[in-house]
Amino acid sequence: MATQLQRQIEILKTLPRPGQAKSTKEIHKILGDRGYAASKRSVERDLASLLDTFPQAVYCEDNQGDNGRASYWHLTSLKGLLPETLINNSDAALALTLLKQQAYNRLPRGVYNRLDSLWEQATATAAQNRETQQWMQLIQYLPDPMRPESPPIDAEAQSIIEDALRDTDALDLTVTTLNGETTYRKLQPLRLLLQEEVLYLLAENPDANAIDDSIQLIPLHRITQASASLSFNDSSLEPDLAQQFVLGMEGSFRLVIRANQPLAEALFNRPIGREQNLERSSDSPSHYIVTTFIEDSPQLRRWLSRRIETELEILEPAGFLKQS
Repeated sequence: MATQLQRQIEILKTLPRPGQAKSTKEIHKILGDRGYAASKRSVERDLASLLDTFPQAVYCEDNQGDNGRASYWHLTSLKGLLPETLINNSDAALALTLLKQQAYNRLPRGVYNRLDSLWEQATATAAQNRETQQWMQLIQYLPDPMRPESPPIDAEAQSIIEDALRDTDALDLTVTTLNGETTYRKLQPLRLLLQEEVLYLLAENPDANAIDDSIQLIPLHRITQASASLSFNDSSLEPDLAQQFVLGMEGSFRLVIRANQPLAEALFNRPIGREQNLERSSDSPSHYIVTTFIEDSPQLRRWLSRRIETELEILEPAGFLKQS
């Protein structure tokens, strides 16, 4: 099956655009020249399968050839196979329409913009299909109510930052803060972090005097100016360790809490950490013992602090919130 799929993909690469055509015999010869040892009959079956699967993208015409009647094949659109095959397919259109809601800030800005025509075609195709429209009403994406939308980011600044990450260039940035503007020089970009719909740049500041200042986490929507320059210095920081440091994540540990019924129900539906387990408390039947393995972070400590004594009790580790 894998060999057949590879052969069919190669056939699709072989098919010419409208105005040109290749016979089955020609396609069979091209495949042979490219190392595909398949009989002409196998190629005929592959072509018939492609025509049946992608009738909107593959075209066949039977004409009189030098040795009798022959089938001639070509694509149906100058736009290429991918948009015609996927975007005119209602299932693929539904998938792309729903994925667009999650793609912003998760794709490089240049890639997102280049896909804009595909998003538009997918939306148009989905709008014309009754079943697709019905399903889009049955499933809804609900963003974080505290941050319903990603903050707008300067497109030029984001492109410069993404290129600097790819090319390991240094960055000069002007950033708006609560107390005014701050300028950074020769930052070494490490990676982009998407946290709660906010996109951050994780970078090293080689001119910082203290380790606390050498690792910067800068929200992209607060960057007003960006420029890149050739850098001959690699960052001295390992991105994973820098990320853990700046986010206050000290590694994974075992957390055990006693939770009341409403909180336990919420955790049952939306677990926290990894390998979460819930058991009814033997001391209090209206409570549950929740055990999970989770990373220490400021977000976790705030979550626990808001609920301590009213919704939960921390059993392990003892004195966790009192630890610095």
